[in-house]
Amino acid sequence: MVTIRQIAERAGVSTATVSNVIHGKIHKMSSDTVRRVRRVMDEMGYQQEPGSRVSRDAKLVAVLIHYNYWFENSVLADPFYGVVTGSMEEALRRHDTGMLLYASRDIEEILLALRKWDVDGMIAVSFSCEDCGKLYHLMRKPMVSIDATGEIPNPVANIGLDDEGGGLLMLRHLLEAGYEHIYMAGGANDGIDHRRWIGAKRIRSTSLFLERRAKLEFLPLGFSRDVRENRYREIVRQVPFKRKTAFFFTADSLAMEAMGIFAEWGIRIPEDVGVAGFDNSFNAVHFSIPPLTTIHQDIREKGRIAVEELTAALQNPDYIPRSHILPVSLVKRQSV
Repeated sequence: MVTIRQIAERAGVSTATVSNVIHGKIHKMSSDTVRRVRRVMDEMGYQQEPGSRVSRDAKLVAVLIHYNYWFENSVLADPFYGVVTGSMEEALRRHDTGMLLYASRDIEEILLALRKWDVDGMIAVSFSCEDCGKLYHLMRKPMVSIDATGEIPNPVANIGLDDEGGGLLMLRHLLEAGYEHIYMAGGANDGIDHRRWIGAKRIRSTSLFLERRAKLEFLPLGFSRDVRENRYREIVRQVPFKRKTAFFFTADSLAMEAMGIFAEWGIRIPEDVGVAGFDNSFNAVHFSIPPLTTIHQDIREKGRIAVEELTAALQNPDYIPRSHILPVSLVKRQSV
């Protein structure tokens, strides 16, 4: 690997001069020196470390994703992460700002990578507020989070969703549709899933729930497909259910996964069991059979607002990014 010292020796300049050229600090240099250093860098095949820049004119933002589920291919194959990341990239490009992406299940791995990056700001997706605090205190750069859980630390802003309202909205719909036993199913009862479960549980104090003598339970599915498939098979063995039963999944991707396994076992939807999701993802809209009843959120808008708040802080050091809670809505289709 070519070093800064080697470039400096060949170009006949100091290592500080080479470093300044790499990082765009060239306003006090002669144009001949800058051209000579850059020519030597090209001749020697110098490659910058990830996160470094030749020019300081353009801003650079780190987009960090902390996920829990095991993905067979890539985290970006997940409808939520794919759409929100695409939205952020488009918005950053409109602001002439570059994007570095890092996704991992391991927060320490993310922190280690971030230490190597020379970025102007950060967008953190699906982090706990405690981990958002770690990121901010490590870099001390403008930061916005998406779907952070817990009390967000100042001056970090969070772009979130009315998750509790979405949980309650779907439970009311399922009860009105005549379901008496409802399972809310997610990876685990924490994070965003927990917020949606808190909203769903609020239905228990309503006259609708009490009059129906309905039953509501949380069903933890786990974070790997193998574990989830075992849970689905346990469900299938209970068919026909003693009471009219529905499953409300905390994400469309989980709902569609379950629907596929139910279909393999000859379980009819909604005749044998009702199925509902959360997100109104592209796959739920176009590929679900039958079409999936779900809670709609504007995923692209989450990404756009996160970028707008961050770039405002990058452009004005006195600006403190603002948090936003986006609304949800019920989408009624044929799976219920």
